[in-house]
Order: sequence, then C-alpha cells, then structure tokens
Amino acid sequence: MFKKRILTAIPLILIMVGVIYFSDQAPILFFLAGNLFVGLGLREFLRMTDGIKAVGIPGGLCLFSSVFIASVGQQALPAHLSLFAGTAWGDVVLFAIITGLFIFQATRREGGDTISKISSTLAGIIYVAWLFSFLPRINYYFYASGSGSGDGRFYIFFLFLVVKVNDSVAYFVGSKWGQRKLIPRISPGKTIEGAVGGVLAGGLAAVLGKYIFSLSRITWPAALTLGIVLGTAAVMGDLAESLLKRSAERKDSGRTLPGMGGILDLLDSLFFTTPLLYLYMKLILKL
Repeated sequence: MFKKRILTAIPLILIMVGVIYFSDQAPILFFLAGNLFVGLGLREFLRMTDGIKAVGIPGGLCLFSSVFIASVGQQALPAHLSLFAGTAWGDVVLFAIITGLFIFQATRREGGDTISKISSTLAGIIYVAWLFSFLPRINYYFYASGSGSGDGRFYIFFLFLVVKVNDSVAYFVGSKWGQRKLIPRISPGKTIEGAVGGVLAGGLAAVLGKYIFSLSRITWPAALTLGIVLGTAAVMGDLAESLLKRSAERKDSGRTLPGMGGILDLLDSLFFTTPLLYLYMKLILKL
C-alpha cells in the first residue's frame, strides 16, 4: 500500500508543481487541471451523499471557472471573454445553480427527498468547488492587479510545503509514538501525538518556506504562527473529510488514485487551509 502511495504521489506532485510554475505563462493549464480536480471531487462527493450530479457537477465547474476567470483578470483573456472577468459572475453562477436545483427537483416524478438532494448538492458545490476556488485567487493574486509586488505562485508552493510536511510528520509520529486517539469516533487512526507533531512541523516548515520562496512580506515569527494555524486547519480538513466518509460508511472517497483513495482524500487538507492563507494575505498582510 505504501509503495502504491509513493508511485501515485510522485507523478501527481510533479504535475501539480509544473502546472503551478507555468501558470503565469499558460493559465489554461491551471484552468484545465483545476476543473479536472473539481469535477472528479464533486463526482465523489455527490456519490457519497446521493446528491444531484446532473446539476451539481456542471454547476461546480461553472462556479470554479467563473472565479478563475475573475482571478486572472481582463488583460489575460481574449477580447470576447473580457465581459466575464467581473467578480459578480460568481454570484450569477451560484444563483443559477440554486434555481436550477429547484427546477430539476420540481420536474422529477418522485420528489419526496427534495430537501436532502438539494442540501447535499449545495454542500458539495461549496465544499469542493468554492473552497478549491481559493487556489486560483492566491495564484493570480498579484497577476490580475498588475502590481508586480509579488508572485502568488510562491504562496501556493509555501502552502503545499506546510500542508504536506504537516501530513507526513503527523503520519510518522502517530504511527511511531501515537497512544491517545484524537477523535476515534470519526477517524480511529489519528492520534493526538501525531496531530501535535504535524502542526509543530508545519510551523517550522512555514519558517523554512518563507526563506525558500522569498516571502519577504512575512516575518519569521509570523511565518511560524501562520504555519501552526495552517497545520491546525489541515488537521481539521482531514477530519472533516473523515466525517463525511464515516457518515457515508466508506473508507475512501473513491478509487481514482491507486493506494491513496479518491481525489477528496488527496485534497482534504487544502480545503480549509487555502481560504485561510488567502484571507491572511488580504486582511493581515494587505498585499
């Protein structure tokens, strides 16, 4: 199993790093990769929760795409698409999704499970598409404004470093020294020792990442604090996905990735950490 995880993880990491690195020159790569992850993630979520795939998957893709286009900005778009660069298009898409869900349910012959269907579909769109849409917001944070005062790609790399170090150290410490279960009702394998070790390692990785990626606007004490906060959010993201799988009585969200499970198993740590980093950049650093 561990060998399968390694053989799956290495190509995935290389592809993701390549897509991010060349995302300024070829935004279409980020657009296509992001939509692929969102589409597969929504498919897994709606299968687990019995949501409405016919509306949820296209709606989630449109929501992610609208945020992506607004993040890139008008100057990177063909003239005939510049109309869609406004941030309000995300609200338009969300309104269309909600309306479409009610129309879809109203035209079904059997609509007794309307509340459950609509709720689970909207939850999937928010959990997968909306939370994941913070990645392009960070990646093109400076690109769209044309300020030239920074590079969002390196904030993404910083986030990946913190999250993956947190996950890896938490797994190692928990396997080696873990004694006390974190929340056994949700995730029997996670321990308090592993979680604490992962969070502390995430803090140290953030300090290291500050210097590796030349994030001069973040001081090292701030990087340490941010890493600990992001590490804690990564643990919460992992537990949140475990909660969903426990409710659906599944071990993995899917079988898309050999040895790793599904797309949601891969992305769960990013769903809560990415919005936090974006809000930190916007509200605290005021970049």
